[in-house]
Amino acid sequence: MVRLHDELDARSAGRTARRLLRLIETEPDVLEVDLTELRHLSPAGCAALFTALRAVRTRGTRLIITHPSHQAAAVMRQIGLTYALTHRQAGTE
Repeated sequence: MVRLHDELDARSAGRTARRLLRLIETEPDVLEVDLTELRHLSPAGCAALFTALRAVRTRGTRLIITHPSHQAAAVMRQIGLTYALTHRQAGTE
């Protein structure tokens, strides 16, 4: 499990994506990203989570995002991340 803190926005998305990719390289069965302590998620910050989602799908790892605030959940829905987490596109299995 990894816990994100403070803000996930354009400034922190690259660093967060690299951190998540390093964890995914260890080939866990499940990677849980806990947003309990995340104060703000921007649409640009979702890029880190999309990067992780692409990586887990190539490795067979399951990505779970837990405890999003109302604001984070709304951004995840708006940007399509919630849908992407629950629906696999053709050709990705």
